[in-house]
Amino acid sequence: MPSSSKRLRARASSRAESEPSPIRPAIDAATQELHDREVVERTLRMVRSEYTVMPRFGFHQPIDYDKDSRALAFDLPVWVDGEPLPLPPVAERMGYSADDAEYLRWGASDKALVCAQIEEYLGLQRDLSVLDFGCSSGRVLRHFHQESVELGWKLYGVDIQARTIQWIREHFPSHFVTYTGTTLPILPFPDASLDVVYGFSIFTHIKYNWDMWLMELRRVLKPGGLLIQTFHSEHAWAFYYDHRDEEWVKASHSQLMLDSPEMTDDYFYYGDIGVSQVFWKAEVAREYWSRYFEDVRTLPPPVNSFQDWLVCRKA
Repeated sequence: MPSSSKRLRARASSRAESEPSPIRPAIDAATQELHDREVVERTLRMVRSEYTVMPRFGFHQPIDYDKDSRALAFDLPVWVDGEPLPLPPVAERMGYSADDAEYLRWGASDKALVCAQIEEYLGLQRDLSVLDFGCSSGRVLRHFHQESVELGWKLYGVDIQARTIQWIREHFPSHFVTYTGTTLPILPFPDASLDVVYGFSIFTHIKYNWDMWLMELRRVLKPGGLLIQTFHSEHAWAFYYDHRDEEWVKASHSQLMLDSPEMTDDYFYYGDIGVSQVFWKAEVAREYWSRYFEDVRTLPPPVNSFQDWLVCRKA
């Protein structure tokens, strides 16, 4: 009898070990919840340490994300016969053409379009102050070198990418005054100090505070000063829809947009502060921007682009 009792207890114990306890799921759930809380709290501590006082990277893209930032080791600049300034190596062109001739041709073409507006509104006079708003590594700004030398134009450039600004700083002459800006609508220029502000594919990405940026740009322009910017209208919408199957389009555009062959809303904003795409119907853009500037015109895309232009003058 004792031996039978032991055998019964052993079988019962074996069944208990092999059969899940009715409270096991609750224990597992509580353990998982505790783990999740620890992960969340650890993540929050990290976020607080970076952002409570001020974002560690100051609302811009720094030269690197290391605690110890040493001098950058750029690839060698590219020299082209007849060009007074070097071209950035392909790695520093921020997605613009790797073909040297095309890179130069595109930048020169955009510069010529800007100069045509300057000549129409202001005349190609001496001592103009010109800001490239979103200058990258000088794709367009470089082509104003002649005006700087011959007409005394003061050239400024700003970009939120510190790396591109550092490249210009190391490879362009000192009369190219460039600096790293931020996504906050702040420009370090006195009131009414600039004659021209131009930019390519900048307001196509300013989803937040675009109106405050217009107020800030208006502040730094002189009376009669000129703002020239590209933007996405129905033309860009149709372009992206036609190229919706290409990976570079799918990676940075809303699927809602890519499913719609026509732009039906007056405006459409997509993305976050790092990657965004902003669209206005052309007439809506002109109406909105006319609240901040006078004599606002929209121009259709030039031959080599899908972005419209807004040309605005400060009274």
